[in-house]
Amino acid sequence: LYRQGKYADAQSELAKAVEANPADARAQRYLGLALVEQHKPSDAEAYLNKANELDPSGDTKLALARLYIEEKNLDKAESLLNGADGADKDYVRGLLQLQRQQNKEAAASLESYLQQNPDQAYAHYYAGLAYNALKRPDKMLTHFELFLKLKPDAPEARKVRAVLSTGH
Repeated sequence: LYRQGKYADAQSELAKAVEANPADARAQRYLGLALVEQHKPSDAEAYLNKANELDPSGDTKLALARLYIEEKNLDKAESLLNGADGADKDYVRGLLQLQRQQNKEAAASLESYLQQNPDQAYAHYYAGLAYNALKRPDKMLTHFELFLKLKPDAPEARKVRAVLSTGH
């Protein structure tokens, strides 16, 4: 569910898994990430810290970096990202670069991530934002259209449709 971008559903299932087995670092990590993706960093922090306590791995550092980006603690996110590892590293790096308005770098990181994860809707959304800032409407439109195709009911969809309908 998390990988499909169904974060509320993932949160519900992962909360049950964590309740059944509080020592499951992976469930703790994904529950925290599901909360972060729903823009609930204060709820996520305890689960991600617990995951780090149970399993201080590269994947957990990556999850914590994602939390710190959401909280706008970019220096802390960057220091964790340097020691992080995992399938989502380019995605998290892209988000950090986008927050720092390093749009060219963000676009490159997100494009790299999308090569392996073409169905990750939010990577398309953030890539669209980066390309918009770079004044690359062709690339922005492509990514925003893919985002809407993958997540037509996302909270950001209305804003994206408005951008697409104005043609820039």
